[in-house]
Amino acid sequence: MIKTCFIILFIFLVSLFFASNNKAAFGLLETNTPGILGAILGGMIAGISIIFSVILSLASIKDAKTRSFDLFINELRFDIKVLLLCLVTSLFLPYLRVTSIPLLTYPHHELLPCRDVFFTALEISTIIISVLITLEIFNVMLIIISHYLNKDGCDHKNESG
Repeated sequence: MIKTCFIILFIFLVSLFFASNNKAAFGLLETNTPGILGAILGGMIAGISIIFSVILSLASIKDAKTRSFDLFINELRFDIKVLLLCLVTSLFLPYLRVTSIPLLTYPHHELLPCRDVFFTALEISTIIISVLITLEIFNVMLIIISHYLNKDGCDHKNESG
């Protein structure tokens, strides 16, 4: 958990470096990010449904070892929740930029970035985290597919030879 917090902090600091208070720049992020993240989430759900159908078809075979998928399913559940949180965050950040966070005032200090840069950095952070989760899910999908293709290929070689 501590490692995850440090990674998120690092992502935010990198995002802070690239953030801008230019209204055209953060306006572009605010208008495009929710649609892109929503499309990514929809694609992930479609890919995951294919993986689940493969797991269910394997579970119907008597000798299949489907217990090895328990960790995968738990990790996938967490990744999808974080991706959904990023989508919701990308929807609410433009609203919070305009209205500010209720009952809180943004502090003014020379070491703190201005309010627009802070919100832009949060938006960039949600994009980076979403892309990283998407890459992780795709890697897992490809590993599962290659594992079962290699397993089936070995089974066919043993039957013919």
